Amino acid sequence: MTEKTDPERTTVAPRRTGPAAQALKGAIDSGRTGDKVSFSDPGAAPLGTDDEAAGTPDTAERVDLVMRQELKIGSSIDAGSVARASSRRRPRSPNIQIYRPQLTSALSILNRDTGIFLSAGAVALVVWLVAAATGPHAYGIVQGAITSWVGRIALLAATFAFFLHLCGVIRHLVWDTVHGFELRTIYISGWLVVAASMVFTAAAWLLSLSMKA
Repeated sequence: MTEKTDPERTTVAPRRTGPAAQALKGAIDSGRTGDKVSFSDPGAAPLGTDDEAAGTPDTAERVDLVMRQELKIGSSIDAGSVARASSRRRPRSPNIQIYRPQLTSALSILNRDTGIFLSAGAVALVVWLVAAATGPHAYGIVQGAITSWVGRIALLAATFAFFLHLCGVIRHLVWDTVHGFELRTIYISGWLVVAASMVFTAAAWLLSLSMKA
């Protein structure tokens, strides 16, 4: 007697990561790829992590290419080539030259870059304050540089960098509570950071212009 199958309860099994992807992950996790360090930043997503989460992992050909790039070996992967590659020092993980750029990794990098940019902006603020305390001549020179078109562009970039860094830090504080690590939530919060930074920047400049009018 043949058992009947309920079509409404039939589900499609998700695609699983192929053997090549598993081999690459195992090689990295076990340290066979050389001088690697653990890296827990969610912004550093190797290969097609998003695709794999959606059930569409990278092709075996792409994983094989990345494996060869990681190990710095020729066209074939075997035990001997892996052993020889393990004896050489390798770049620290993650290697952004072979990882696919994603929103998460871009924001992770921007969060650090904006921190550096704001540090330079803090030095510029000190210069402006010192010029104001020195006298009208020094203040006029610095103020003239700030109000030039180059200075205004730098101020606009600094304003956006400030809000992007602020929103990014708030996002990281939420992660510190061990919340928001689901893939969909990470992308929603990432786009919220970008959108909020643009809105806050526009609001700050509109408020500044209205006060001058």
